[in-house]
Amino acid sequence: MKKINFIFGIHNHQPVGNFKEVLDKGYELAYAPFIDLMAKHPKIKWSLHCSGILWDYFREYRPEYIDKARAMHVRGQVELISGGYYEPIMPVLPDRDKIGQVKKMSEYLKTEFGVKPSGMWLAERIWEPHLPKALSAAGIKYTLVDDYHFLSSGLSEQERTGYYLTEEQGYSLKIFTINQMLRYYIPFRTVEDTIDYFRKLATEHEGTAVVMVDDGEKFGMWPHTHKHVYTDGWLERFLKAVEDNSDWITTTTPAEFIDKYPPKGAIYIPTASYFEMSEWSLPRVPQEELEDVIRELDHAPSGEKIKKFVRGGMWRSFFTKYAESNNMHKKMLYVSEKINNFRSQLNAKGETGKNEELSLRLAKALDLLYEGQCNCAYWHGVFGGLYLPHLRSAVYSKLILAEKEIDELACAGKNLFREKVTLFDFDKDGNDEIIIETQSQNIYVSPRNGGSIFEWDIIQAGANLLNTLTRRQEAYHRRLKEFLAKGLEKNAGSAAGKAESIHDLVEVKEGHLDRYLNYDWYRKASLLDHFIHPETTYESFCKCQYGEQGDFVLEKYDYPQGALRASDPANGAVKLSRNGNVWSGSRRFKVKVEKEIKLPADPKTPGVSVTYQVTNTDNEKALLHFGPELNFAFLGGAPEDSMNSVAAQWERRDETLKIKVTVKIEDPQAPNAGLWVFPVETVSLSEAGFERTYQGTTVMPWWKLDLAPGETRKINFKVAIERF
Repeated sequence: MKKINFIFGIHNHQPVGNFKEVLDKGYELAYAPFIDLMAKHPKIKWSLHCSGILWDYFREYRPEYIDKARAMHVRGQVELISGGYYEPIMPVLPDRDKIGQVKKMSEYLKTEFGVKPSGMWLAERIWEPHLPKALSAAGIKYTLVDDYHFLSSGLSEQERTGYYLTEEQGYSLKIFTINQMLRYYIPFRTVEDTIDYFRKLATEHEGTAVVMVDDGEKFGMWPHTHKHVYTDGWLERFLKAVEDNSDWITTTTPAEFIDKYPPKGAIYIPTASYFEMSEWSLPRVPQEELEDVIRELDHAPSGEKIKKFVRGGMWRSFFTKYAESNNMHKKMLYVSEKINNFRSQLNAKGETGKNEELSLRLAKALDLLYEGQCNCAYWHGVFGGLYLPHLRSAVYSKLILAEKEIDELACAGKNLFREKVTLFDFDKDGNDEIIIETQSQNIYVSPRNGGSIFEWDIIQAGANLLNTLTRRQEAYHRRLKEFLAKGLEKNAGSAAGKAESIHDLVEVKEGHLDRYLNYDWYRKASLLDHFIHPETTYESFCKCQYGEQGDFVLEKYDYPQGALRASDPANGAVKLSRNGNVWSGSRRFKVKVEKEIKLPADPKTPGVSVTYQVTNTDNEKALLHFGPELNFAFLGGAPEDSMNSVAAQWERRDETLKIKVTVKIEDPQAPNAGLWVFPVETVSLSEAGFERTYQGTTVMPWWKLDLAPGETRKINFKVAIERF
């Protein structure tokens, strides 16, 4: 008789910074009903992984969930799986943090459940071949990856069962493959179809195993799935069917299967994730082309044979696709290195563990860093991810507060307290950035990218004021336009009660979303120097559909090395300049822009004073329209985010961050500056459909400059930041 082992499990996770009401909803719709139903079928063994964020939530708000999991573990029904505590993308962490994240989770499971886990959940199944060494050092014996990893290694469907062995530098790791077809079958196809698929994979060899471990949220939290899975009884029918066929379907767990059966052999798998992730990580045009290729292959005679040779991008490509993702990642590496350097100094002095308060604060800094490594805000696919401001804000908050903690420890007992200006390649693009750090704020300047400020940390608030997101054309915007063009907008939500995979759903949260499909050709930073066409209107600039006449926004600014070395928050300033061009009328004018960023004399006070000098270095009179663009990230929109007037001041309060930002123009030569303010809004895709999201606020004072040859116009303004 043909038989099969079935390894069934779920992975539950919510991002750092997600709203409590979302976690409450997840508990009510998915987490609680799933574990309750599994408890009613004690003969069915399964595996459970929850990220540390959820274990923390359960411990504080839903302890009964932990009690139920413990009871099922004690009776041998469930295997508890480890992983990175705060669900990081493992390959992009320093090895010390990989090990630290896993050990934190394993220690929690040992303390709470008395279990020493041997396996781990690999976030988003992001695999790179160097992982076995670090995971082995963390005490991990096995992990699970997706079908696509094994398919990319040339294994057939029948070969993609059970587990294999891989290694790195002699450190071995066992690897299970998650069956992609079962991910789509469970719970979206009929129970009968699912059992038939098991029958297709069953063999005479008793060591055959098929694995389906996937997001727990698909069992009740994804759109329309709660009714389908629980009210309509899909999961109950499925569990009953597995029990009814227990003579040839044996439920087991990964650890139990490893103890009973040997590996199928050795394997080396390439860098990979699940296939959809390889699509999302591509730039827009190649992503659209890959989608077209996959659709064509679905109808091609040899489509299935060709598909296994089709590859998309790798997860790290999100760092080049989204500068904002790269910025968070490099900030994380920077803070991690600070913590590691301080810890190394303590170890060298033999002071580790001798001072309890110091040890506790170091542990606090490390845990904040780990929280800031939570993966969700670093990428974007069918989930909101990077496009959700509160998730990006949470990552920055954790990283900034971790940095604050370690800097205070490093500077304890010294007169100097976080007051320095350094020059190094922060974002790893081959160009140096200027990093200004004081007690109250960090200001990161990119001479290569228009002399712009691209990160502005307000230390006490744990907030990056430049946590804005550039408006980009995404591959799925094509699908939205097609959807709207067919007049289907009025039917949004009409599929209520029908359960579909979130990869197939098309729904919109509001009408006329196509009005907000505006795209920026530059990163939304601050001190971006525009020379706009005279016919540019407020509306056209808001939509980024205007004429740019200068070559200053994207180009390199110079900075005097001597002045930089002399700069400090108490008495110096960072100065940048560029000799560029402005096209006006039928000719090109030579123009020089100089800007000086000066910090308050008191390092405890955040804010800057900015002085511009715009000089016509040509031999003819030039009429220019000049405006330095500023961008600020707030947690939610407000009426103050829209302004088109002649004004000398603009201010905005953020009640969540407890910050007030004031832009005050101090320009005696041109007192009547125009002031354009508008919200930056994107249209993105999430598991609930297409949605419009506020990403920040653009503020641009602008002036008409009528400059004779050799004439210079000086412009001054301040950005004041107050805590309340």
